[in-house]
Amino acid sequence: MTAASSHTTDLASHLVRMRLTTGLFLVTVPAAMAVAFLVPFRGSSVASPTTVSLVAAAACLWLGFSANRDAGRRLERVKRAFAVHGDERLLFRDHWLIYLVILIRLEMMVICGLVASLWGTGPRLGIFMMLLAAVMITLSWPTARKSQLLLGRAKALRENARTPDRL
Repeated sequence: MTAASSHTTDLASHLVRMRLTTGLFLVTVPAAMAVAFLVPFRGSSVASPTTVSLVAAAACLWLGFSANRDAGRRLERVKRAFAVHGDERLLFRDHWLIYLVILIRLEMMVICGLVASLWGTGPRLGIFMMLLAAVMITLSWPTARKSQLLLGRAKALRENARTPDRL
């Protein structure tokens, strides 16, 4: 097997794994929405329903809108590590692990929606949070272009690290 076909195979299997993972996380959103509508209101002995909903909404928004920044920092570390080791399989594995962490963060938004639905003011706000999470998960859908861009930038960083500075 040549290096080019190995690269293509690695990229294809990477995309399959990433897309399967995304699909599994997306399936939980309709299930959580069903729970939000079917399970009766639980009430809260700790705080008022409005307080519970506001805290859940704040946590949901923080998780969602800080996920991109967190992913960027993690990807920078992975690209720097690739500049040292140069192993594409490790790069793809680390990319999947980062993506998994981000999906877990976005899934926490779904849980915040469940909390607002069951212990807060009801499913209306909770469903909105779950839909926001689903949109963010969908927007993060893995594509060959995104993975090739990561690989290209990591290779460029590796080349820059290997090239001695000229005075």
